[in-house]
This record gives sequence, C-alpha cells and structure tokens, in this order.
Amino acid sequence: MGCLLLAAVPVMATVDVLSFGAKGDGKTLCTTAIQAAIDHVGTQGGEVRFPSGTYLTGTLILKDNVTLYLERGAILLGTTRLEDYPPTPSRYVSHINRYTHSSLIYAEGVKNITIAGEGIIDGQGTHTNFKADENDVLKSILRRPYIIRVISCDQVKVSGITLKNSPAWMQHYQNCTNILVDGITVFNHGNYNNDGIDIDNCKNVRIVNSNFDTDDDAICFKTTNATGKCENVVVSNCVIASNCNALKWGTETNGAFLNFTVNNCALWRSEHSTIYDRNERTLGAIALETVDGALVDGIHIDNIVSNGFMTPVFIRLADRGRNYYDGGPSQTAGILRNVSISNMTARMYGLVTSSISGLAGHPVQNVSLNNIHIICEGGGSKEDAHRRNMGDRNKEYPETLIFADAPAYGLFLRNVEGLRMQNIFLESQTKDYRSALYCENVKDMNLHQFTFENPEQEAPLIILNQCVNVQISGNLPVGSNNALLQVEGRNNARITLYNNDLSVYKQPVVFEREARKESVKLLGNF
Repeated sequence: MGCLLLAAVPVMATVDVLSFGAKGDGKTLCTTAIQAAIDHVGTQGGEVRFPSGTYLTGTLILKDNVTLYLERGAILLGTTRLEDYPPTPSRYVSHINRYTHSSLIYAEGVKNITIAGEGIIDGQGTHTNFKADENDVLKSILRRPYIIRVISCDQVKVSGITLKNSPAWMQHYQNCTNILVDGITVFNHGNYNNDGIDIDNCKNVRIVNSNFDTDDDAICFKTTNATGKCENVVVSNCVIASNCNALKWGTETNGAFLNFTVNNCALWRSEHSTIYDRNERTLGAIALETVDGALVDGIHIDNIVSNGFMTPVFIRLADRGRNYYDGGPSQTAGILRNVSISNMTARMYGLVTSSISGLAGHPVQNVSLNNIHIICEGGGSKEDAHRRNMGDRNKEYPETLIFADAPAYGLFLRNVEGLRMQNIFLESQTKDYRSALYCENVKDMNLHQFTFENPEQEAPLIILNQCVNVQISGNLPVGSNNALLQVEGRNNARITLYNNDLSVYKQPVVFEREARKESVKLLGNF
C-alpha cells in the first residue's frame, strides 16, 4: 500500500531552457523555446531553469505549478519589438483594461506560480526603445507592455530576483490571493508610468525585505473593480526610493482597502532624475487616498524614516467618482477611517505641507498620529499664511500638490473627525509665515505633548477655524512666537487648553474673524 501511495505522487519536473532550444546569447529570440519549456512543466508542475546567459524573449504565459528560476548570471531580456508582445486581454473587468493589453510575463487564473532566483529580468523599457506620444494624456501606455502581470491567481511568489527597466509598470498583481514578494530588487527609471509594484484588489499579500528605486510610484495599492478589495496586506523591512510617491493607496479606488500593516521602512527621494517635464516631481512619502467611492478602514503604519519627499503624509478623501468600466455607474464619496501612523521621522523637500483632508459631510475619521517628527525647510509666504476658503478641490487629481498653497508648514487639517495626536514635533528650519498646524472644520481632536518650532515670531503656532471639541495639552515651547493659538470664526466650541507652558507667548490665545472668547477654556496652564 505504501508503494502504491508513493507511486501516486506526481513527479515535479526540472527542465533547462537550453534543452528546449533557447540560446543564451542575448540576440536570438527565445520566446517559442521558453514557452515550450513552460508548457512541458505545466503538465505536471515543476521548475524551468535559466542557466547563466542572456535570453531574449517576448510574452511568456505561466501555467499552474510552474517556477521560473533564474540562476546567478542569467538575464531574461525583454525584446524591444512591440509585435513580440501580443495582446493578452484579461477576463477580469477593471479600469486597467482601458489602458493595458500586454506584458512580458503573464498569468491569469492559475495557481502556485513562482518567479525566483538570483538573476535579472530586464525589460529594456527606456523611452528610446518604447517611445511615448507626448501629446497623449496617457503617454501611449497602450503600446507599452508591463514586465509582470498576474491576474486572478492563487499562491504567487516572487523572490530574490532583480527587475529592471520596464516600458511601463514593473509588476501588476490583480484579483489574486496569497502573494509573497520577498527579497527582490526593483529599478525602474527611463520611461513614463515606471511604478515598482502595483497590488490591485488582492487578498493576503506580503511585500518584505525588498528594495525599490522608481521614477513613478514605488509601492502602490489600487482597487480598479468596485466588487473587489485589497485586504490583509503587510509591507515590512523595505528600502524605497521614488521620484513620485513611495507608498501610495490610489488613485484608482473603486473597491475597499482593509487591514494594512506597513512597518520598518526607509523612504527617500531617488537620486535618479525623472523623465517627466518638471525638475522636481517627488511628491509623497505616504499618500493614502479614496476618491472613487472606496472604503478605507484599518491602516497601520509604524517605524518609518523619510528624507527628501515634498510631503511626508497625504491623506485624502474626495469624490472624483470615476467608474471602472465604460458605461458603468459612478460611486458616491467613500469612507476613510481608522488610520494610525506612529514613530515616523521625515525631512521635507520644498513647501508642500502634510495634510489630512476630507469633504464637508464626508470627513476623514479616527486618525491617530503618535511620535511624529517632521522637519520642514520653511520659507512660506504671508500670502499663503492668510489664505482661507480654499475650496474642496474635489475633482482635482489627488496628489500632494493640490495643497501647495495651504496655510501651514507642518500639517494642514480640514474636514476631519476624531483625531488623536501625541508626541508631535513640527519644526521649520527657517522663518515661515505659515502656522505649524492649521485646522478647519475639525471635530473631536486631542493634541497632547507637542513641540512646534518656527523662527517667525508673527506666526501663531496653531490655528483653529470652525473647530469643535478640541483639547490641547502638554505644550513644550521652543523659541518665542507671539501666540500659541489663534481661533477664527464664530462656529468654534469646546476648545480647552490645559497643562501647557504659556509663559513664553506674548498673547497665548488670539481671536480673529468674529471668534468668540467663550469658545476657549484655559485650565491648569502655567
């Protein structure tokens, strides 16, 4: 019986692509030979190995239980001929189908697939090889293949390899379950839309121990189908450089984002120049958005160091309402709640402040910021400092630059409900006429144990405009600003300052724009 049981176990094959006719000379197109090896192994499961050498290929389609293993010295080289990337339209309906049809490695509806080893996958995707029409809003992305595109698959593993030079996104995982990305290196500079990795409507995802250096978003989460969701995601121990956003949720946000943990990551502005037509494009270290109706619930970010991004934190709820297929319905404004960011040190580049912003009637809810240090360059103008009534900017593309003129150098808050901030240090290294913290239509806020530093004495450190139920305590004053708090507007209520050192302020609380003195209580300050 034991012998019979052993005989019933399928034998996993290991094949060498050279034995199927592939040439490792970097010149011979090996698509047919490599695909034959994949098809052969796909009948019973196993490993397709690439010995040291350079293998030129077009589109490869993975099968169940297949591992592509690139040995050290092996390079899988994407051809630069568009005809070698035939369209592989997905059966999964999503916004992505509007602008993506081809890739170098493709899988849909299969299970237990792996891409591993110590080798390199190089897409040769520079703008010289895959030119974009500069008059096209999407820069001809329909003509530029991805490197890896995996759709509706289960048990996906990518480990050890180096991914370079995609003509567009480097890798896209959509509607998949149980993904592990471990110990990879991604370098993606040289063309438009050069993302590092895009996780789209996927469940049970780990991205760990990896390095990213990209011209566009480095690690990006999307939900391009309203019936799906991204949930149970871990990003840990990653080093991330970008000319755009390091960690981003959006902009495609039709389905939900649930249960994310991001920790122990170093983020910085890439040392490589951007292909886009502006000198500085580095946007956000952390960009968390819902603009197409998505529920965002349960995002925990911890132990982050960031250097050189314009904006350390950008949290945005808006109502762009873009549908995910032609003729489909648009959704109403989504929900963004239960976000925690802790133990973060960030050095800004430029004047675009961090922000948390929702809409009137659709506030961002329940955000916790703990042990945050943001180092700002300073230099903000009086014009920006006095700017009010900025408008919702609801339909604008959701990126940090929409609040480039905000009246705060450290943190701009608008339409937020339920905010807990503890051990916050916002500092401006040079004079800045803007306040450290500007709050408008904020309800239920607690600010405890904070230090705000600004060499410009005229700027009040905190502005509350139409805010309700706010507690401010434990201020450690640095410098000699004229005012700690400026209250503006008639609709403020239940503002309490307690256990603060007010001795260094000429006038600790200032009332402007018809603000009522009875809206503020001073208790136990010194």
